[in-house]
This record gives sequence, C-alpha cells and structure tokens, in this order.
Amino acid sequence: MREDQSPAVEVQHPLEFLQELEKQESRKQEEMLRVSSTPWAALLAEYVDALTELVAQGKAFDSTPEEYVFDQGHAGGCG
Repeated sequence: MREDQSPAVEVQHPLEFLQELEKQESRKQEEMLRVSSTPWAALLAEYVDALTELVAQGKAFDSTPEEYVFDQGHAGGCG
C-alpha cells in the first residue's frame, strides 16, 4: 500500500443511516411535545367529545372522500 493512501473507511449502509435519523427525529419530536405548554390531553378529549356529539346528532360518515382526477394523466402546468 502506498503511503499517501488512507486506510479504508467503514461506511454505514444508507438504510441504517435513515433508520438512525428517523429515531433521532422521533426522539426530538417527543421531547418537544413533553416541554410544550399545549395541553394535549385536554385537546384530545375535546376532539373526541366533538366527534361523539356529531355521531349523537346522527351525522353520517359514510360518504366517500372527494376524488381529484388529473386530466389524461397530466398534473397540470404542461404546455
């Protein structure tokens, strides 16, 4: 081996890198939620109460969501 060559460097597999990055970001988000002054439990309770009230009023949730169709497969902005 020539002296000007550096030793082989171990490179992390791209998927392993992405998994580690995802874990780091999840930990950051969880920490942000913990230190946030937003009362998440109260907000969730209000949301559930609102949904329960809608169901009690007889609101139907069986309608299909809106569909967005592209014109002949084009997303727009084409020529």
